Order: sequence, then C-alpha cells, then structure tokens
Amino acid sequence: MEEKGLDFKHKEVININDGKRLGYVQDVCADLEKGTITHMTVP
Repeated sequence: MEEKGLDFKHKEVININDGKRLGYVQDVCADLEKGTITHMTVP
C-alpha cells in the first residue's frame, strides 16, 4: 500500500486569510478506516 500522507510532509502551510506563512508540515495523522486525514502537525 502506498503511503499518500507522506506527500504532505515538508509542504509549506500558508494561512489563506492573511497570507502568513505558518511553517512546514512535520507530521500527518489519518484514520485509515475512513480514509481521512485527522490532523497535521506544523511546528
């Protein structure tokens, strides 16, 4: 099985309301049964 959640790691997160750069995705957690991302960690 391919781990698609890793595609998010090291991507930059930008606030769409004010354009501020928030950081890079450090970790991704998912509900594998539902196939949804539950949360991401951005330091």
